[in-house]
Amino acid sequence: MDTINFLYSLIGTPLGYLLYFIYEIGIKNVGLAIIIFTLVVKLAMLPLSIKQQKNTARSAIFAPKVREIQQKYKNNQQKQQEELAKLQQQGYSPMGGCGSMILTFLLLFGVLDVVYRPLTHIAHLNADSEIVPMIQESYDIKAAAIFVDEYNNIALLEGNALKDHNDVVRDAKKILDYYNSHLEAGDKAYDESVWNSVSADSIKIVNRALRGILKDEYETVKANNNGNGKEIALINTDMFAITEYKRTDADGNLISSEKDELKAIKDDAEKTAYREAHCFGDKTRQLFSTLQTQYGQLKAMSDGTVTLVASASLQRELYVLDTFGTVKTYADGSTVEYKQFFSVNDTDSIQELYNNLDILGIMLVHVPSEHLSFPMIMLIVVATLLSLVQAFISNRQMEKNNPGAVGGGMKVTMYIMPIFSLFFVINVPAGAGFYWTISYVFGIVQSILLNKLMSPEKLKAQAEAEYKAKMKIIEAQASRVRDTDRDNSIVEYNGEKLTQKEINRRKLAEARRQDAIKYGEEYIEDDDDI
Repeated sequence: MDTINFLYSLIGTPLGYLLYFIYEIGIKNVGLAIIIFTLVVKLAMLPLSIKQQKNTARSAIFAPKVREIQQKYKNNQQKQQEELAKLQQQGYSPMGGCGSMILTFLLLFGVLDVVYRPLTHIAHLNADSEIVPMIQESYDIKAAAIFVDEYNNIALLEGNALKDHNDVVRDAKKILDYYNSHLEAGDKAYDESVWNSVSADSIKIVNRALRGILKDEYETVKANNNGNGKEIALINTDMFAITEYKRTDADGNLISSEKDELKAIKDDAEKTAYREAHCFGDKTRQLFSTLQTQYGQLKAMSDGTVTLVASASLQRELYVLDTFGTVKTYADGSTVEYKQFFSVNDTDSIQELYNNLDILGIMLVHVPSEHLSFPMIMLIVVATLLSLVQAFISNRQMEKNNPGAVGGGMKVTMYIMPIFSLFFVINVPAGAGFYWTISYVFGIVQSILLNKLMSPEKLKAQAEAEYKAKMKIIEAQASRVRDTDRDNSIVEYNGEKLTQKEINRRKLAEARRQDAIKYGEEYIEDDDDI
């Protein structure tokens, strides 16, 4: 993971300054800046794309020969490798184009880092002193919102929706009970009205309760592990899930684990009651799983400290900005701006950045699956259609370059990408989907223009001409080698072992001497005859 983050940072930092420059020159809109940024990056990568297109055409010449060798010597790998080595002498390169593809792939790391991290590359916030605390605060705010939102859910519910609602409300009461039973000096107890809105109080209750639960679990596990601490994630605590380790009673005696106790219960109603008493409901765990994916997971480390371990999500900063800009109106008519719960000093600049994340009515920090309305739906539709178009163009170009090589399996694989794009665009912040959409647009335009100016047929004809010219040179070189080998070969001549070259020289000298005798001339052996 550290290597991946290093690549993102290494390549993303210089590209980040490019996006920052584009944003600051007067555009002041992240969406427009992404469009221009993507265009500049595409133009910078154009030479690589041209080289890749030429390599593809060159590879198409050797593809039939490669398939023939592979089929002919499929049971003799050594002979197959020898024949392929001969093709490489003719210009075949099995790794042809890989260099440009690797460079393009590495550049993609930087592009994604820039697009997904506006707090770093546009707001230029410090990672340790500003961004990390904002991630932590976002997690705490959203954790409190899980319970507050469900308490304010006044819709008529039934079936699974009603069960989910009841689970979250019950878990909110458990959180509140835990807090009230672990009050510290100066604290006050709260009733369920604290869940009427997200507030400093509701955030504090959830924050303290979750960390307290983790610390309790840490001490329990430590006591049962010969006094040695172990890392424990929130999802493995007694409050969150049914635990598997043995516990101790008030007298210090080992007792069965919760998992074993649950197995021993035969009555379904009793099982349900036990689960409700000892772990969060399915819906609550699902919502916390989403938080874990977006921001990270709370953990008690081996030394007992509790911290939020960052998730692998590249879009954390977009999620943070979404939380920062959230404004909620509750059933009692109160309106709450989440930004008031952040400790960052310059909230005005963050608010300005948030406001500038709107393009064509699409907030780039919103997750489409949570905001399925127009024009967000259009982003999903357009991104999916453009992905299909690009897959079609790629299939068609591969077929032109290498007729018959694109089998059914390859085509299916190519069209999996649009399905992935649909899933991706729906479930990540719209800024990520917007970038992919713009990238598809420029990619399609680039493919069409390159195919017009450098058509596969034309490139293939050029490659074939180059191949024939090279084969003539190779054949000429081979002919010279054969002649040299023949001249230097040792044979017996008039009782002597001589090279063919020496034999030819002697024959020529003898012929000249005979001519001199014939015409009565004096024969003088010159240097050519020696």
